Amino acid sequence: MRNTSRRRPRWTIVVGPGDFLPFVIGCVLLFISLPGFVVLLAVSDQNWGVLGPPVIVILGLGTLLGLVFLVLGLQHCTQPGSFWYRLAHGRFFSR
Repeated sequence: MRNTSRRRPRWTIVVGPGDFLPFVIGCVLLFISLPGFVVLLAVSDQNWGVLGPPVIVILGLGTLLGLVFLVLGLQHCTQPGSFWYRLAHGRFFSR
């Protein structure tokens, strides 16, 4: 019989309040993917060939994932009542 009471270690990105790892991950993902995404969208002739659309999709997903991690990091790093806390939690007009 197998011992199922043994717990596996959980892989978590956020350990507790004030943990800035998601913020760093979001900044790195945006730093890597956003410039290429903007350059590919700004090219006027758009003669990309076969590799253009998949690269745009991958860079776009990297940009969205970076924004998600950035918001998650802001939610865990900011203090309640501050402007960034209200912005990260979607409370724009409440006091």
